[in-house]
Amino acid sequence: MDDFFPPPRPRDEEPIEETGFDRVPWEGAPEDIIGGIVPLERVLARNDHLAIVATQAVAYADGVEIRLRLRARRRPGMSREEWALVSRGIWGYDDDPWQVAEAEAAAAQGRHPDGLLRFGVRFADGSVVTTVDERDDEDEWPGQRPDRPVLSLNEEGGGSSGENIDSEYALWLWPLPPPQLFELAVKWPLLGVDLTFTPLDGAEIAAAAARARPFWDD
Repeated sequence: MDDFFPPPRPRDEEPIEETGFDRVPWEGAPEDIIGGIVPLERVLARNDHLAIVATQAVAYADGVEIRLRLRARRRPGMSREEWALVSRGIWGYDDDPWQVAEAEAAAAQGRHPDGLLRFGVRFADGSVVTTVDERDDEDEWPGQRPDRPVLSLNEEGGGSSGENIDSEYALWLWPLPPPQLFELAVKWPLLGVDLTFTPLDGAEIAAAAARARPFWDD
């Protein structure tokens, strides 16, 4: 009985043309390039309930992606409320009334909320770029080519087993840093992470970028 299900109604509307988005290098890593890898395995911050680790750098001609892993645990004696605070801080729900209120209060005081995980890079010449820098055209696509470096943070995914949380992030630094030592900074007041700096080798990253190549030759 092929006629059991009625056929779909004819569609009168014009087909919608999909607008493509060309990649701009300051927004993220290229998708068609195999980046050169530098193992890092650097502990950026650690306390009794949270560890933030830079696992590797994936380098390209126009930037470097620094892979991060966050691991949290419910330590013995930690109350349900304390663990909920840690969980809330890591997952960062945009519609959480507590976080919305905290962000609004911080903005009124001219500061960033304590629950905001923030990273930065300090170059050898003393210049700094952070994940909380703002651009005048950041709501436009693609916007003007920035006249200074850009550092952006993207959540890659994660999970929880109830008393452990594992989450992965990626930092994109554009352009490729100079082949010199630079420092990666992190701060997360809500989870007890004070401003901390970790040195990284820009020369190793530059050498890895030279190994980057396309997935396909055509």
